[in-house]
Amino acid sequence: MVYGRLYRHLLLPLFDGVIKRRSTMRHWRNAESSQWWTRERLESLQLDALRNLLTHAANSCPYYADLFASRGLKPEQIATLDDFVKWPLLDKGIIRQHRMAMRTTVDLPLMTKATGGSSGEPLQFDLDHGSNDRRTAMMYRGYGWAGGAPGSKQLFIWGTAVGKVSTWKRLKTRLHHDFDRHKIISCFEFTPEKMAQHVAKLNAYRPEVIVAYTNPVYEFARYIEATGQSVWRPQSIIVGAEKLHDFQRTLIERVFKAPVFETYGSREFMLIGAECQHHTGLHLSLENLLVEVLDENGRPTPHGEEGNVVITDLFNYGMPFVRYVNGDRAVAGFEMCPCGRGLPLLKKVVGRQLDTLQTPDGRRVPGEFFPHLIKDFPAIRRFQVVQADLGTIVLKVVVNGELLRADQERLLETIRQCTGEKVRLDLQLVDDIPLTKAGKLKVVVSAM
Repeated sequence: MVYGRLYRHLLLPLFDGVIKRRSTMRHWRNAESSQWWTRERLESLQLDALRNLLTHAANSCPYYADLFASRGLKPEQIATLDDFVKWPLLDKGIIRQHRMAMRTTVDLPLMTKATGGSSGEPLQFDLDHGSNDRRTAMMYRGYGWAGGAPGSKQLFIWGTAVGKVSTWKRLKTRLHHDFDRHKIISCFEFTPEKMAQHVAKLNAYRPEVIVAYTNPVYEFARYIEATGQSVWRPQSIIVGAEKLHDFQRTLIERVFKAPVFETYGSREFMLIGAECQHHTGLHLSLENLLVEVLDENGRPTPHGEEGNVVITDLFNYGMPFVRYVNGDRAVAGFEMCPCGRGLPLLKKVVGRQLDTLQTPDGRRVPGEFFPHLIKDFPAIRRFQVVQADLGTIVLKVVVNGELLRADQERLLETIRQCTGEKVRLDLQLVDDIPLTKAGKLKVVVSAM
């Protein structure tokens, strides 16, 4: 506790603000205050920031200058946020084709990032340092709602570097984690043989907060419950990077006897939304991002219906993201929370656009169907659904022990009720299902 306060109030401000000359701490302080503003005041801030961003993009980013001029679009035409719906959308293909022209010609130092490529195609993009400071501040605030603000003692179940790492980089990373009070368990090593060691590490470290990818910590909780082991009880568990299902939350909370806080983020924007103590939805990082949910025709999706997530980063002046279709699906309806924050809630993130299977007779099977089904087959430890063509669906499963023939037939029959008779189902028992390079499990892979 003493080191946590010292870190938060002295060491981090000294390192971040004085040595690194970043503005993260100032943005964090501002965010802690602005979260209690009214929604109207926050949306007024968004509107001003949006106009400024579009003006900057029109004046200094060749791609946007040409695009806006060709459509007759001018930033001053936006009187309300509703007017923004007329502006064109951006996707990964456009970024890959026009990335250099999307960069600003203003002399801003840029940093290059890349997505983990969970869809099979990593995306490189750029942002300015000031934008990175703001998004880090949003993460500090959102994690803080779960007790995971900087200075808290945290155990990460996360993706780690793969391949050969130099001794110097390994030492630097270790010192950085020690300074931040972080201990890392690689989710690449979440095999049954390693689980007992991970339990021992957790119990020895006694973290205040566990920060984890959703599927590995769920798998960890299943192992602990199945083996009846005693485990350290943290104050909270923060999950992200992968969709959290209700049955996963229930099991994780039962095993660790601690509340689970869901987050929603991406490499392009870091923290997009996070739960507070009421767990009624994901409070959006409204001061930094403008989030929309749109239908297939680019129109706002009616309240309660599923649509495509579209995000505008209001402060990335290095390479603006203007109405970026990020490939996620969510339920529309930005409601308010009983906590009193002015930050509206994204009610539910459903999953990736690609997490939907198609059938020859026109059915669409949401990827969410499979985790809910397979949770009732305890012998299955890990699974992946692959659709390479319209007529075939392959279900790969890794099992603990044996998956009985009767259970296999019951599993396939249940899936067939959803997919119809025109699809060939192929159940494959495999030794392992590799994670993505970022350490995530791609549950549904569709080439359609």
